[in-house]
Amino acid sequence: MSERPVDSGRNDEAGLSATGEFFSVGAPLQAVRASYIPRRADELLYEAAIAGRHAHVIAPDRSGKSSLIAATAARLELYGLRVAILDLEQISTRDAASDAGRWYYNVAYRLLRQLRIRFDLQAWWQEKAILGNRQRLLEFYSEVILQNISQSIVVFIDGMQCVEELPYAEHLLASVRSAHNARTTDPDFLRLSFVLLGECDPLVLVDEPESSPFTVTQAIPLDDFTRADLQRFAPTLAVSASDVNEALDRIWFWTRGQPYLTQKLARAVARDVRPGPVPEQVDRIALQQLAGRAALNSEPHMSHIHRQIVSSGKLRERLLNLYGRIRKGITVSADLGSPPHRRLLATGLVEVDEAGDLRVRNRAYETVFTARWANDNIRIQWRVPLLVAAALLVVVSIPLWYTQWLPQPYARILTSPTTPLLAAETAWRGLRSFPGHAEAADRLYRSYLAAAAERAESSGVMAAVASMAAQLPGAGSLPQELTAEFWDRRTSLAVRGERRDEALLSA
Repeated sequence: MSERPVDSGRNDEAGLSATGEFFSVGAPLQAVRASYIPRRADELLYEAAIAGRHAHVIAPDRSGKSSLIAATAARLELYGLRVAILDLEQISTRDAASDAGRWYYNVAYRLLRQLRIRFDLQAWWQEKAILGNRQRLLEFYSEVILQNISQSIVVFIDGMQCVEELPYAEHLLASVRSAHNARTTDPDFLRLSFVLLGECDPLVLVDEPESSPFTVTQAIPLDDFTRADLQRFAPTLAVSASDVNEALDRIWFWTRGQPYLTQKLARAVARDVRPGPVPEQVDRIALQQLAGRAALNSEPHMSHIHRQIVSSGKLRERLLNLYGRIRKGITVSADLGSPPHRRLLATGLVEVDEAGDLRVRNRAYETVFTARWANDNIRIQWRVPLLVAAALLVVVSIPLWYTQWLPQPYARILTSPTTPLLAAETAWRGLRSFPGHAEAADRLYRSYLAAAAERAESSGVMAAVASMAAQLPGAGSLPQELTAEFWDRRTSLAVRGERRDEALLSA
């Protein structure tokens, strides 16, 4: 661990920052500064930057990357180097994440502001519009940055995971590789170095390996705290001197040195003054703040890991199955050639143990991300298509039922020769009451009345049929026509029966 303060101007009262990468709880921390960074990462990155080497730091969420940037940038500026810090997450969420041209313009604009260069970027950018994004950035490094700054320059690019979300952003990585290649022909590029940071799988960020900067950058490991590192928290804990090691052992039991979880739990223990056995005190706090299924919603770091896995697209089911096997205690040898293995390692949820196998990183993760959690989220993945299919079935079935099945009982009534007149009228009015079925109801009712008129054996029945026909919308002369046909049939029957008086009367 580095003995040097990260930032002598930072207020010790600040507490845990939004990113979880600074820890301070007041006066007792005068000797323990804001951020703990493993000495190896701090020194390696500083030495690489001073030597002008490109570097990358790939580490999970809330592992101390922001603190590492702040600490190293402060040292480099004291040494006389110029430093720029570019956060891709800010550009992706605020500045035209869907517009490639504007996105790259914002990259250049932010670098100018960070390096405090006065320059008409808009005019220059339009002048170079004929160039592709990679080449335009390379020209920007050469003609703008290196021509306006005489010192060595280190550019920190944080949030590399955003490159995977924005496919066109890979030209930024290609420009870094091109800047490295340009050193062989343009010595000025020896003054420009890049440090790439993020929580990602570098192999999926660039389609062409020869364009990847990760093959020419120095890997800087950002390790968890060791148990010895936790002694730095001893002065802050609200326990007796005789119980300090027991408290730290229990903190280590829950977090295994994960920087954010360790600092959060240590801060909570430092603020808890309730009496009781120290291990039980730490367990109670850990279960309240870090553990259990509720932490998926209440604890930002746990929520972040959950979102990373369930939002992994095509890899989602494979990640959940892989993690489920690990969580159930099945031995899974680490395979860095496997995309699911690399992605799961990138989330920080698992690590490679001494035997080369994957294991859950700490006890806090084990209590939140259980085998049941993995199974539930696999089922949810299938549940969504099933719900969609069910919704489509409903969407298709409702019109089919309404147009085909709904009229059938009414149609059977109106087409039956035994249906009484009153029942037919009721069925007609019922079917007609449904929107869209009025025309079909009228057509069926008209046919029914014509058949009823043919079956009528008395003038009384015929009068009832004619009265019902008159109620049809647009009936016109239908009642008279049915009545005339009825009397024509009566006349013909009387003539054939040689009932002259009845025939005359009917006619």
